[in-house]
Amino acid sequence: MLDYHKILRKKVKAWLVDNNNSYYQRYQNPFGEKFTPIMCDFKGVCNFQTVEAYESGNRSIILDKDGKLIKAKGIGIPVGLSRPIYDESRIYTYQLLNDPRLCHRYILWGFMQEEEYVCEQFGAAKAKELGQNIELIGTSSFNEVYYLEMKDRVELFKKLKILKHEELINSFNNSKNKTTAYSTYYIIPSDIRVAEICLTFIFPYVTELIDPNNIKDYVEWLGSSCGHLLRSFHDAGVLHGTWLGPESTNLGILDIHSNAYMGNYLVDEDDLTMCDFDLSRPIEKDSEKNIEKWALTHIENPFYYAGNYSPYDALNQRIAKKNIFREELAKRFEESVTIGYDQAPLELERKMRKAMLNQVVRVKEIMWKLYELPKDITYQIDYIDQVILSKKIDKNMIKKIELNP
Repeated sequence: MLDYHKILRKKVKAWLVDNNNSYYQRYQNPFGEKFTPIMCDFKGVCNFQTVEAYESGNRSIILDKDGKLIKAKGIGIPVGLSRPIYDESRIYTYQLLNDPRLCHRYILWGFMQEEEYVCEQFGAAKAKELGQNIELIGTSSFNEVYYLEMKDRVELFKKLKILKHEELINSFNNSKNKTTAYSTYYIIPSDIRVAEICLTFIFPYVTELIDPNNIKDYVEWLGSSCGHLLRSFHDAGVLHGTWLGPESTNLGILDIHSNAYMGNYLVDEDDLTMCDFDLSRPIEKDSEKNIEKWALTHIENPFYYAGNYSPYDALNQRIAKKNIFREELAKRFEESVTIGYDQAPLELERKMRKAMLNQVVRVKEIMWKLYELPKDITYQIDYIDQVILSKKIDKNMIKKIELNP
């Protein structure tokens, strides 16, 4: 599986800092005794050991350790202006208070707050109990964390662009906002997300490289497997993680924030596994189950144009080329989620699952190169739709491509 991550992910660097607040269960600390990985800038001289790993989302890494895939979640920000700052045992970061594009009401930038951390432990334990191939092996905390409050990412980056480094450090030193930050560590079977697999199928002429019937069968297996895993959580009285905002959106629909979407299902050659449980909690009302099932097929679904139903946005501006095959896959995925949720996953031979995963990973690499997409753009549907709309690719050129074995 690691070869696939080499193709799909870019490498980033993390630093191993001394931290006694790390707790591991039956496994040893994969980063070395007393060490905790962190992605940050440093105030003063940095003489910490480094580790190279593959980026996973915006605050996590994965690395191969003794033949096992280790995920470190909530360890900072890999690159850019907004990286937390490490000052001896202190961490300086930001708290976002109202970013509508994020799942959480409050975000401790790069890390997890206590509420997320408790939910993460709860949901991960439930997934393991239900037989999913994921195991929480350890956690760590930083007690000296100071933060500046920002409304959302727009305000965060706007301020960081104009603040001088010295002014920023002074702001942190004067801040009375102090909290504890948490990180978690997992053994996972894969970090390939169902969403990024399905994203590959929206590119024009993808059926010149992969048999369209195989794509349909694979999408149906993915959808039914996602639906079945979600149902197992619900039958155990647990939400993957969803909450409703106090008001409807400007489109008149409920303001739904959910972890129960295609990006939080991991796929390998054998099966699917849920991940990201930082909103998980016991079910309080039956209606919450219906909302999560809806979220699985309707939130950030790459088969929908720019994540929505129509190839036109709210201002009636064209945002994607109409694609009949894509629309058929959207329907098949939604129907298969219902089948898996109500009954059982649709069967697909392991030989086919393995072959399809291999093909999709290699086709995704080809499409990213053809459309000149950065490797760290893994799941921004609206941006990718704009690129597809603006760039013309010759079908005959696609036909000539031979997939490496």
